[in-house]
Amino acid sequence: MSTRTAPQSALRRYQAKRDFDRTPEPHGRGVSPSRRAAGHPIFVVQKHAASRLHYDFRLELDGTLKSWAVPKGPSLDPSHKRLAVHVEDHPLDYAGFEGIIPPKQYGAGTVLVWDRGTWAPDHDPHEGYRKGVLKFHLHGQKLRGGWTLVRMQRGRNGDDGKENWLLIKERDEEARTGAEADVVSRLPDSVDSGHTIGEIKEQQPRVWQSNRGTPTHQQAHGDRAPQPGAVSGAVAAACPDWIAPQLATLVSGMPKGEGWIHEIKYDGYRIVARVTHGAARLYSRNRKDWTGRLRPHAEALARLPVKEAWFDGEVVVQGPDGKADFQALQNAFDIRAPGPIVYCLFDLMYLDGYDLRAAPLVERKRLLASLLANGGDRLRYSDHLVGRGEEAFREACRQGLEGLIAKRADAPYRSGRGQGWLKIKCERRQEFVIGGYTEPSGSRQGFGALLVGYYDPTGLRYAGRVGTGFSEVSIRQLHAALKPLEQRQSPFVDPPTGSDARGVHYVKPQLVAEVRFAEWTKEGILRQPSFQGLRGDKSPRDIGREQSAPPESLQRLPEAAASGRTATRKTRGRSVRLSHPDRVMYPDLGLTKEGLARYYEAVGEWILPHLRGRPLTLVRCPQGYQDCFYQKHVNETVPEAITRIQIEEDGGVGTYMIADSLEAVLGLVQMGVLELHTWGSRRDRLERPDRLTFDLDPDPSVAWSQVVEAAQLTRTLLEELGLVSFVKTTGGKGLHVVTPIERTLTWDEARGFAKAVADHMVRTIPQRFTANMAKRARKGKIFVDYLRNARGATAIAAYSTRARPGAPVSVPLGWEELSADVWSDHFTVATVPGRLAELRRDPWTEYDRSARRVTRAMLARLSAA
Repeated sequence: MSTRTAPQSALRRYQAKRDFDRTPEPHGRGVSPSRRAAGHPIFVVQKHAASRLHYDFRLELDGTLKSWAVPKGPSLDPSHKRLAVHVEDHPLDYAGFEGIIPPKQYGAGTVLVWDRGTWAPDHDPHEGYRKGVLKFHLHGQKLRGGWTLVRMQRGRNGDDGKENWLLIKERDEEARTGAEADVVSRLPDSVDSGHTIGEIKEQQPRVWQSNRGTPTHQQAHGDRAPQPGAVSGAVAAACPDWIAPQLATLVSGMPKGEGWIHEIKYDGYRIVARVTHGAARLYSRNRKDWTGRLRPHAEALARLPVKEAWFDGEVVVQGPDGKADFQALQNAFDIRAPGPIVYCLFDLMYLDGYDLRAAPLVERKRLLASLLANGGDRLRYSDHLVGRGEEAFREACRQGLEGLIAKRADAPYRSGRGQGWLKIKCERRQEFVIGGYTEPSGSRQGFGALLVGYYDPTGLRYAGRVGTGFSEVSIRQLHAALKPLEQRQSPFVDPPTGSDARGVHYVKPQLVAEVRFAEWTKEGILRQPSFQGLRGDKSPRDIGREQSAPPESLQRLPEAAASGRTATRKTRGRSVRLSHPDRVMYPDLGLTKEGLARYYEAVGEWILPHLRGRPLTLVRCPQGYQDCFYQKHVNETVPEAITRIQIEEDGGVGTYMIADSLEAVLGLVQMGVLELHTWGSRRDRLERPDRLTFDLDPDPSVAWSQVVEAAQLTRTLLEELGLVSFVKTTGGKGLHVVTPIERTLTWDEARGFAKAVADHMVRTIPQRFTANMAKRARKGKIFVDYLRNARGATAIAAYSTRARPGAPVSVPLGWEELSADVWSDHFTVATVPGRLAELRRDPWTEYDRSARRVTRAMLARLSAA
């Protein structure tokens, strides 16, 4: 772009208006067009709280910044034509100015860098500027796509020669309408420091003084590396000894709505790295030290301009087509030649005295990008795409990539699996534990196929054979690794039988394989599996069957906010106040108290029929599920919305609680309650139970399929007696079989009948069942817990959360849903609202019409059998 006006001549008006002995604004001496960035020229938008708040829109042209004052700021709605008053040119180094212009100086007030990037004219910019129609495209952090500046009239307006122009957004994929178009309200903070205009005014961050000399070329274009302490959400803290990586939740499609960024799902090994004073250590996701295997990458990290830092990323090997090649990555390790391995970095959790995990993702990535500007060949910044998720996913699959990771742009970093990161796969692919292998056939040497499985609450479940995808080298290496692990006993809880078991060599379940496959059969076996490689970075006990959910079924978990704030939840009754709504109740998910309240709002109409009128025993965990206690009596912490009931008990009368409304449930959330356990009777006839609950509690060695069979057997027995039964998961280890009864029994009679049912099951199949709660009697068996039916005893309420990792929920099922694929803690806070939205009918819809009278004849039949 040629120079039409000498910069110093163009800046005379700017310089004449300012006293550079008093204002920190840059003078602009010696800045020539040659200092312009290579390629496209820059643009900057500065938010300026002068006598009136406005936005200064500046485009680099001919060695200066052509400038317009936009009173209302840019709008992404093409129908909003924003007034833009043309003002004097500014020097290029003004693009990075952020600070305070002192009182009594021209433009006195606070300035922040609201947006910046590069711009590209659609036509000759000089001709367009002269004619008053300047069309261009912006490539900024907030403003993108096509824009037009149009002069309204030619000539002078006052002494300064100011002209009125219009700034208009073009109609393209970056255009928005409604609230989304109001970008200045949605994104008010600085892209440089992360501060608000008020914070800059109060803190007076770094400003340039005119006596500091000419800024560097990088500074002149506003590209200075941001400081961690200036990032919103950064907390001054000592460097942690360990940060467990954040994990993504598998979903079946791209999430909808705004606020997502999209990264490539790499086909490699997940690695986190710590840098401390010139030395770096690299760790796998399960904290194995991989520094020795990635020595060149550790050395590259150690050379970065940091004192202490934690990084997150993935090591990959890229093939000739640019795609990550997992097999090539394994080969690179196996032959001790890590040359082609690249460490792709996508997050920064700690930097030089500041914990960044509470900062928004985009701010963490901005810091990360600035550190990796000279990272060399070993380190690579993992860039992202903002929005356009469906389009990006289609293109990723077309190119043969594994998939995408969708991340909340404003989310903090939360160790463990949560909803802030979602993974969407182009093909079915996951890790499995190797539990055995078969003899080779034909010309193959070593072995024929691998027997693989995954862990569920019952143990290692068989998932089939993997007989393809091996090279001669991988077969030889795998066979050598498997031979020392051989054992006589099968590690599977449901091993193959008959002809499928012939010639099988079982091994200790210590190796993890990544497998690509077409689908699951109804029997839970892989169809068309293909071996992709070993996963030395993952622990076998962490391998379960991946379950994808529709992205719309996942609840958005509110992120941490300033401590001490409160939130108000609206119900049909009064408002419910939550103190410390950002307190994390499930650290593995980042699920807060407010997130828990949102869950109960979503399931309110489903849970209330199971709570109304029933006295409660609570599990309270004010600081999260790791530290809990039981409470059944009212104290001073119980909100007024919770109903009180006086109940006689040993030693006097106790005041119990009942939750009859959503307001009451939210009040329990305010108390830090994570489990709601209910009596088997209601307040109007407290001494006459209206249900019997059989808690099938398996020993850890019992296969889940046997628990499912036990529930079916219990149902059959109750049906033979003339009773109707219903089943639900407990969110814990077992299942509840519940039968509604007419209110004719006393508590002692109800407990006696339930015990008779349990005793009958034990007599019928003693090798499967026990009614003895002692641990020694439960080994290898299912405890039929009939004690839930005593006066004062309780059972977990349907749709209540459990105080366990993953926020599991007790969920009613239809009998046809009960299978080996739906285990006790299968449903969680994240997935239950989606399940309920898709249900055509309540699986317990007949419950209220199914109460039957328990008779002496029933008891006699149980005793006689």
